Amino acid sequence: MLLLLSGALAGAVVLQRLESQALALATSGQEAIKTLSALAKAIGEGDATEIERHYVEGYDGRVLGDWNSVLTSHRDEIEVHTWSPLQANAAESAIKDRVGEFLGSLGTVEMSKLKLDSVETIHGDGGAKVRAILWIRGTGADQRRYEDHATLRLDLEASGEGWKLAGQELLAGETVIGPATGFREGATAAGVDFVARQNPRFSTLEWEPKTFGILRYGSAGVSAADYDEDGWDDILFADGAAMRLYRNQRDGTFQDVTAEVGLPTDLSGVNVGIFADFDNDDDQDLFLGVFTDQNRLYENDGTGHFSDVTATAGLGGLMVTVASAADYDRDGLLDLYVGRYLDPRSKLPDTLFYTRNGEGNSLLRNVGGLRFEDVTESAGVREGGLTLGVAWADYDEDGDDDIYVANDFGRNALLRNEADGTFSDVSAEAGALDFGFGMSSTWGDIDNDGDFDIYVSNVHSGQRWYGQAATLRQYLLTSLRQGTMRQDFPLYREIFAYAGSDWRNYGDRMVKGNSLLLNQSERGFEEVAEAAHANPFGWYWGSGMLDYDYDGRLDIYAANGWITGKTHDDL
Repeated sequence: MLLLLSGALAGAVVLQRLESQALALATSGQEAIKTLSALAKAIGEGDATEIERHYVEGYDGRVLGDWNSVLTSHRDEIEVHTWSPLQANAAESAIKDRVGEFLGSLGTVEMSKLKLDSVETIHGDGGAKVRAILWIRGTGADQRRYEDHATLRLDLEASGEGWKLAGQELLAGETVIGPATGFREGATAAGVDFVARQNPRFSTLEWEPKTFGILRYGSAGVSAADYDEDGWDDILFADGAAMRLYRNQRDGTFQDVTAEVGLPTDLSGVNVGIFADFDNDDDQDLFLGVFTDQNRLYENDGTGHFSDVTATAGLGGLMVTVASAADYDRDGLLDLYVGRYLDPRSKLPDTLFYTRNGEGNSLLRNVGGLRFEDVTESAGVREGGLTLGVAWADYDEDGDDDIYVANDFGRNALLRNEADGTFSDVSAEAGALDFGFGMSSTWGDIDNDGDFDIYVSNVHSGQRWYGQAATLRQYLLTSLRQGTMRQDFPLYREIFAYAGSDWRNYGDRMVKGNSLLLNQSERGFEEVAEAAHANPFGWYWGSGMLDYDYDGRLDIYAANGWITGKTHDDL
């Protein structure tokens, strides 16, 4: 009895300590955000007095913007200036003067953000040492556009007026300057009048997403292909309400030919369209992945007209978000890997940081004659995450294609093709394990070393700091309190199997943002997104690699954006 009592008391002490740590982290983070947000607002408004107010009295260190800037790249009229710390002496220049110089260098500020990245140390008497991200966009005196990006370590002290800056260290920074004339928006002039709409079936009793309502706002994708083989790429817009195909008129304009070529004009819930030669007759057929209905397959008759052959194709469907085609079994026929989400009518992600209750993906093997068979179970590629990204590539150069799967709310996965009809999850062993909120995955040789690297779109949240150790341990304790540990335990066991007991590291990786995984051959993959400056703030969706400036090196285009809160401190 005494032993039981002692154990209970020890557990209570641990519980109290963890709760105290979680509370201290939450309080410190929120106080830091208030100060950083106020500073960002003052910078955007050019208010020197307000900026000065956020430094402690008698401050004798550097100010935001106190650094040297050296030109390190100048190509395509775009300059990149890298920052290094100044050895400033406060006696030589009062803080008021230095703030004035900083604001004077900014020109016209269009956007100013100062985001909390992590809470490094919590001071016992109030205040904390934090990492923060400075992001300023505007137009300089020479009318060129610029963006400033910097990572700072800030020492914040408590005062009667809230927390104030008592010290600053520049960790990394750069300024990018250009004329902003490289690209122009030309959709309207080209006749591309497509506007994305929500799926109308989500407003019906049958499909109302009562449990996970936010899914109604998810937009579908776009694909480009020369479906009519005239040498010019055409555009297909998937859509919640009705997909559209625009034919390239070869004069810089496009025409909506959806109905003309035999495609449906009222099919809702289309999330992905893949043009590919599924029957080996030298023209591109069309696969449509659908969320609220069965998938579709359309045969191209060689003239650019399509016939619906879905009835005998064996494609399955429902909850489909993404798909990709490849000849995984090297039989000369293109197969399909189809990614699925969860049923928003009855399900929520089972945790916010490691969800595995998806509907399950499907591998559809092409057996000829525009017919497919589901070989998911025998191939071992169900992948129970909420899949939003799928990409094929022969990353290990053994002659067959492997799969990288990007999953929302939890770990992404590398599935290696074993050349016998099966796949193995080698994510951890290959160093390709990514815990982010995966939205898309793209293969390409980013470092020109002859093998495939991976770029993964994730969420890079301004609340990344909240995924630190105390918060994640608190989540575990909440499972105990609410009696859901039995339900949640398999997920925690998986996390520990992959990440060990380093909860701080796991939480940091969870919302750190996009990943750039360089293929190091037998040494596996190395994650270099932050070092490569390929991981900005934002909720990233699709991404792609292309050599846009024809310099022999692949560049990355990544699309982001989502609903934000009343303030802009969340992302």
